[in-house]
Amino acid sequence: MSTHSSFLQILAGPRAFKHIHEHGLSPQHVGSVFGASGAAKWLAIYGLDQAIFSRWLLNAEQPIQLFGTSVGAWKLAAAAQRDPEAALMALANAYVAQSYGHKATMEDVVSECKRILAAFLPPEKFTEILQHPIYRFHFGAVRCIGGLSSEKSLRLGGSLAKAFWRSRKGRNALERQVQRIVFSDPRQQAPLVSNDGYETESVVLTVDNFYPAITASGSIPFVMPGVTDIPGAKPGVYRDGGLLDYHPVPGYFWQDNKLILYPHFYPYLKPGWFDKFYRQRVASRDLLDNVIILAPTQAFVESLPFQRISDRKDFKRFRGRNEERMEIWHQVMAQSHYLGEEFLQLVNSGDIASQVQPL
Repeated sequence: MSTHSSFLQILAGPRAFKHIHEHGLSPQHVGSVFGASGAAKWLAIYGLDQAIFSRWLLNAEQPIQLFGTSVGAWKLAAAAQRDPEAALMALANAYVAQSYGHKATMEDVVSECKRILAAFLPPEKFTEILQHPIYRFHFGAVRCIGGLSSEKSLRLGGSLAKAFWRSRKGRNALERQVQRIVFSDPRQQAPLVSNDGYETESVVLTVDNFYPAITASGSIPFVMPGVTDIPGAKPGVYRDGGLLDYHPVPGYFWQDNKLILYPHFYPYLKPGWFDKFYRQRVASRDLLDNVIILAPTQAFVESLPFQRISDRKDFKRFRGRNEERMEIWHQVMAQSHYLGEEFLQLVNSGDIASQVQPL
């Protein structure tokens, strides 16, 4: 590993901070791992996820709950396979390889998403994930109510505009417009509680509903159509779980007495999709009591091409220049391995207590 200022920062809620100072951090301490929405931003922590799932958590013996939305659900579906290294690499490479013409249609996006899912999550992997000896895989989507369930541009757009207007007041932006739906491992129901006023419902994850459900978890309005007729779930239109839980905040809906590990591309959580438009709106530390966020430092961000974390806007920035974008995203993936190496060095050396910062 080359010499550089630290690329990884470790931030912990009050109880997690105390735990690390008293006991360090080992796989046996982890009860859950969370994954956030964020599309291409995930590539910046790809190498960190590789280190966690392909090397560090291999020594865990207790069940570990996994929860994510959108690309966070997709990456955890890769991590929960028997060969997480190969599956995460297949997901990342397939994601990078997206190719669009000068105007990408919804049909184009649907086609590319099907290609990505086929690359890392063929149907035979559903059983493999649902029988994983350690991981219990759960992920979030939303069931839409009223205008948000429409595919008519004017009605859908009007509902999103209404939600954006409401978002000025905080967490109730999507009140009466969505329900939180968690597709949950059949062996161990997700430890759900509704602390944020949103109706929260668990649906058993099966081989039959795996594909439509995980497609729904990443179905961004106007980019992809909503998903209907999910086996085992109530009738309705299901969309991207990131609308409600953009960077899922455990304190809003998750009960776990053990530590919650949160590899993330930012050192803070934006609770809902509309919160990203408000700079100061981040999850408060009282909602993150036993959470450990692992995030890139500013030094890492400055080491990336264009000194920024790649995001979905790159499709527009590099319109008509797919190969140039792919090359940049591969560079980001390669650089992200430094995060993983730094994490392993800290946990294996016992130095993590000297590096952890309070949230």
